[in-house]
Amino acid sequence: MPTSTASFIAGVADALAYVFPVPCVGCGVEGRTLCASCRRELVPHPVVQHLPGVGRVWAGLTYDGVARASILALKEQGRTGLATALSGPFAAAVAAALHDTPGAQVVAVPSSRAARRRRGFDPVRVLAGRTGIRLSKVFEPARPHAVQKGLGVAERGLNLDGVFVLARPAPRRVLLVDDVVTTGATLAAAVEVLRAGGTEVVGAAVLAATPRRDGRSTGSLSDSS
Repeated sequence: MPTSTASFIAGVADALAYVFPVPCVGCGVEGRTLCASCRRELVPHPVVQHLPGVGRVWAGLTYDGVARASILALKEQGRTGLATALSGPFAAAVAAALHDTPGAQVVAVPSSRAARRRRGFDPVRVLAGRTGIRLSKVFEPARPHAVQKGLGVAERGLNLDGVFVLARPAPRRVLLVDDVVTTGATLAAAVEVLRAGGTEVVGAAVLAATPRRDGRSTGSLSDSS
């Protein structure tokens, strides 16, 4: 987005916030949807981790604090205006992944029809659209399945059995993208389907990754080589 356009949008947002103040999704202070202090918490800091069944996964943010609150507000409250601030970290993760694996086409893990109807939009496609990232459509909409949240690691894998189906042959090399990665079960299920069709999956890029439960930190990009 050109600097002049971004400045204009920021000015309009400030003016509207003065007339119609709303609580910041990060700290709750009345003003803009995302105050300047909390917006700084969304500055991209891409890290990479290795997940079983997937390989390298690049993430633009850690899924906690302001990042978690903003993503939940986008996905569950339909506050699509937050996609502008969140698209930067998403694009940074994709750019870092493609820098290490040039030539791969970007494919999104599909949402189910029910999830899209409930939200009225697909969060990953909104993020990609804000940054000009072109997504190759190769999957059918995900088949109905239980929500992953609250399931254990083994249960998550079983819950996704048969959920992802290819609509057409996938490109030769693919980078998968999604909004949040927790255990990696969703990404692994999509990777399995792609690899079964002969596609090389070079890894994945996500907007945010949950902190490691084992206490180990994910590696910075300088650690990933």
